[in-house]
Amino acid sequence: MSDVLIFTPKHKLELQKNYNDFIEFSKNKLTLFDDHEFESNSGVQKGWDCDKWSWGTAKGKKLTIVFGNSESHSKYSPFKQPFADFAKAFVRYQQSLNYKNSVMWASSLAWIYNALEESAIQNGREDVDIMHLTNTDINRIEEQIKNSGLSAGGKRNIGLSFEKVVKFIKEKRFKLDLQEWSNPFPRTPDSKIKLDKGSRKKEEDKCPSDYQMLQVADAFHKAKTPRQKYFSSLCVMLMCQPSRNTELNGLTINSLQRSEKGRLYLMWHPAKGGDPVKKWVPKILEDVAQQAFDRLIDISAPARAAAKFAFESPNVFMVHEQCITPTDFPQDKPLTYNQFAKAMGFKTGKSARGADISWVTYGSNIQWLSKLISELNGVSNWKKELCGGATILPDNEVVDRYSKKPTGCSIKFPSYSDLRIVVEQQYKTKGFPNYGEVKLWECITLVRENEFHKEFDLKPFSWVMVGHGAVSDAMGSERPSGEETIESIFDELAITDEDGTRLQLNTHQPRHWLNTKLKLAGEEDWLIAKWSGRADIEQNKAYDGRTQEQKSRLTKRIGHVADGEGVLTVAQANKFLSPYTSESPPPAIVLHDLGLPVSLKSLGINRSGVAQFTGLGYCVHNYAESPCVKNGDCAVCSDHECLKGLPHTLEELKNLEKLYEEQLEDAVVKAGDKVFGADRWVTSLGFRLSKIKTIITMMEDPNKPDGTPIRIPDELDPSPVKRSLNIDEQSVIPTFDLTALALTDMEE
Repeated sequence: MSDVLIFTPKHKLELQKNYNDFIEFSKNKLTLFDDHEFESNSGVQKGWDCDKWSWGTAKGKKLTIVFGNSESHSKYSPFKQPFADFAKAFVRYQQSLNYKNSVMWASSLAWIYNALEESAIQNGREDVDIMHLTNTDINRIEEQIKNSGLSAGGKRNIGLSFEKVVKFIKEKRFKLDLQEWSNPFPRTPDSKIKLDKGSRKKEEDKCPSDYQMLQVADAFHKAKTPRQKYFSSLCVMLMCQPSRNTELNGLTINSLQRSEKGRLYLMWHPAKGGDPVKKWVPKILEDVAQQAFDRLIDISAPARAAAKFAFESPNVFMVHEQCITPTDFPQDKPLTYNQFAKAMGFKTGKSARGADISWVTYGSNIQWLSKLISELNGVSNWKKELCGGATILPDNEVVDRYSKKPTGCSIKFPSYSDLRIVVEQQYKTKGFPNYGEVKLWECITLVRENEFHKEFDLKPFSWVMVGHGAVSDAMGSERPSGEETIESIFDELAITDEDGTRLQLNTHQPRHWLNTKLKLAGEEDWLIAKWSGRADIEQNKAYDGRTQEQKSRLTKRIGHVADGEGVLTVAQANKFLSPYTSESPPPAIVLHDLGLPVSLKSLGINRSGVAQFTGLGYCVHNYAESPCVKNGDCAVCSDHECLKGLPHTLEELKNLEKLYEEQLEDAVVKAGDKVFGADRWVTSLGFRLSKIKTIITMMEDPNKPDGTPIRIPDELDPSPVKRSLNIDEQSVIPTFDLTALALTDMEE
């Protein structure tokens, strides 16, 4: 029987060639991840052959893409060929073009692989190949994502990734018979704009209550243990300034400073692209912020010292206070059982029951430790082969567990030099010795491994950055379903929520709380964004925790209600306005109190329009005639009207009065010393002070009722234009010796 030849169309050969060329190009021409090494169960893998590619972000976060199906944190089933080559080529190509500190864009690769593997089994194929992808597979992947237990956001992210892969395959002309496919999974609805009860509850829960935040302050006051002091101090840092948990790691021993005027501030490095921000500490929190900062410096000192030693003394193990070797002990001499345990911070001695504590029990489960000791002794598993069922004496000799007779075996343990290599591998991050733009040993959140662990002893020669999970656990954050709850600092201190339940906060809630307080205080969005370290002012919306009632400008008054009734509803406001008509409109003070536009006519100006509120009063300048010639200097402008009884106006004017008095007094002294130009400052400041005093006098006049518009008399605000056109105005000014008037008042 003759061989059967299958004809392959030319266009299919060309498509296959495109695909093969892409794999060859990515594998042999691109170099990203070429120097990466990964220790798998089958041995050390390098570069292209790695089943996992990892990299660190600028903020110290480790990201990993697994070319396989992950079963747990450390277990996975690698992709079969040739799909594995496609996945690696796709990742290397995309990261070479546009390097991203994210892995979500590649999250669909495992879903594609599983669908192709299922199809291969059904069709009797052993290989899993992206070139076998069909429209049926695409539809099945969509259905699997849809029916998965993922959140709406998770489905959307995988859908976006899958859309990117399908589009890439078609654009690079690997396959032309695939349908157009776009992500059908919508963006998660924004609960901030939804009005249902669930969304409203979700938004309200983001912002902690004042009671909860006061409990954080109480925890800081009651803190006794290092763990309580450390994490409550971090909470204080988050409470006094709106910052993210990851930004805490950028705080250094030099971050807290005082300005020339004595104000305390912290320098933060925003996590989302903003420039370094000088954030002022609220005056009321300065003492507690200083105390928290000092606590963090003290607690982090040993870890910072260890990191600095590692940099300044390469290849030398730091002999710490727990080490039991002599001072002249050589770095390359093997340690004994007990010496090794003390150097590594392993427990030895007797337990509470009187039994011998052996670190071998749990130490053999530490992969790097088991491998190191096995290599030193020339075996594959030192615990099974050298001391199975036996006991190790302090001098390294192995004896029978019961008879205590020597087995004739002695175990060789690592030297200090060996341990230094381990320290390098375990704790030296990619950017060492730097963390961003600062030295690692200057970071005040640095701690040693197991610093606050209740079971394991800390490792003296180690240094780690505090992770998000540790801070969340300390604040009582809810853990994923099935995971054991970790005791928080509130649990330790018996601090509960207002209803007596367990107090639970997350690291982002203080940021929500501070932003909400600023919004309630009427602070401007640009200032909130700057204080929060945001690159985009639009991000403020996500942190606005005000309730719908608080946000509503229709049901809340903006200003101060003159009759002191407090908050007004629409019905109450209408009742308040009922005495007024179009012929007899409400006065300006009433319109202001109700948060309504203040008309020019209500201020006594015979012109249509609305006055602009300045903070002290209202600007009534006619911009149709000319721009503002006072450059916003409203307090001493005759086109500015104050209202008697307007909240804070009188207090602000008196503050200005004191300021001008101080400046005038200084100018008078300088003029007496014949300092050039000082006499002009005396005239100018005296003129301004006289205007402020005039307004204050008129506002304090008991014969003027609340709501009376008050403005500077024309005589005290000469117009250069009018003076040039009206000779009569020039004769008015000399009748006032304004400087003398101001100086006389100061003397009194």
